[in-house]
Amino acid sequence: GNNIYALLTGLWVFYENEDDEVVQEKLIDGETAFIDDRYRTRSYAEGRLVEIMERCWKLQPEERSTIFEVVAFLRETLAEHKKIEGKK
Repeated sequence: GNNIYALLTGLWVFYENEDDEVVQEKLIDGETAFIDDRYRTRSYAEGRLVEIMERCWKLQPEERSTIFEVVAFLRETLAEHKKIEGKK
């Protein structure tokens, strides 16, 4: 999720905090990094990246996507994106 956030925004999660302990406390408290709503609706691909990123950030480990689910999700997203772009 954090790597997708960095690719999407060009920023690292909680970039305003250089102290790792502060970041760890935020994560333990269930806080996630800010995601500008424009990423959700600006394009199909960006919206899907936000969706999988948020799945990776689920507080309970059993609710998080596995790496295999992430890869499958990204492959599905790429295939659908190609269809959408082909129709333009």
